[in-house]
Amino acid sequence: MFATERVRLRPPTPDDAPNIFRLDGDPELHLLADDEPFLPRHVGQVRARLEKQVTDPPDGGSSVSLLAETVADGTFLGGCSLWGISAFERYAHLGISLLPEARGRGYGAEVIRLLCRYGFRNRNLRRLEIETLAGNVAMRRTAETCGFTHEGTQRERAYDGDGFADMAIYGLLRRDWTP
Repeated sequence: MFATERVRLRPPTPDDAPNIFRLDGDPELHLLADDEPFLPRHVGQVRARLEKQVTDPPDGGSSVSLLAETVADGTFLGGCSLWGISAFERYAHLGISLLPEARGRGYGAEVIRLLCRYGFRNRNLRRLEIETLAGNVAMRRTAETCGFTHEGTQRERAYDGDGFADMAIYGLLRRDWTP
């Protein structure tokens, strides 16, 4: 679907259930990447959800979820999404979740750049936003590497498992984007 020399983004299929289960089944990663309570699920539940998406696909209007894998051999890296898409105001949020073994290798920046290309070129958005825990130094560095500007910090906005933590907000305007 969308690719660099190392990373490809594609829609998930029911056969991806074990990998998504691995990613979504990590309660510590969930605290970083989701604002809903962690609910343990069985791999069969993940597969059933993916099968339902094949027969009854989401409308694609307010969110798009993709998987990231290596181009070379299809190794699963993680997931990513554009969410909260506003067609009227032409903006969206983006997020990524990578497996621990995929972190620190530059894949995150490639995934974000591919999401930016999709958002700006294929969805005709004018603004993309990243929200991350203020203490998530790796994500903050990746956002800045990809051209996002730190626009502010919301105090005690997100539960991090130990209490409420600050949330750093980053934005990228289409006019400032470098494809």
